[in-house]
Amino acid sequence: MIKSYSREDLLIGFFVLFALLYPFFITLLIFLEEVREKNNKMQELRAFYSFLLGLEECRQERAQELSGLMAERLSQSMGGAEGLLKTCNAYRKAYPSARAEEKTLREGELQVELIKKEKGMTQRLLSVRLYYGGEGESLKIEKVEYEKGN
Repeated sequence: MIKSYSREDLLIGFFVLFALLYPFFITLLIFLEEVREKNNKMQELRAFYSFLLGLEECRQERAQELSGLMAERLSQSMGGAEGLLKTCNAYRKAYPSARAEEKTLREGELQVELIKKEKGMTQRLLSVRLYYGGEGESLKIEKVEYEKGN
């Protein structure tokens, strides 16, 4: 005996199933939005510390763009976009063959170590801690701490 379902029964079944799964769909969408937002913040942080440590080309336009990520207090203490550009040039000359390793310590705090591998040995040149915050999609870097390596 073969059961056949009418079109109306299948349509009603689909809507009942959708109604039961609706909270899961909404939760998934919210979760994916939060992950995307967090990834965008991390990309902005990477761009900032890459420029700050001289790991990319130091240009005035890029310094202007990234100075918008700094909180007002940090911007004043660093000298704004000009200070950011000077810092980039100084680290680019001091550590030309270094690379960065990042480590998230806790929410709102990122540690970046500038390291150099030579003859099988890893040398920690500099450690930078970035303290950041912000609501929604706006990211503000509030404080930068430096620590000289070995």
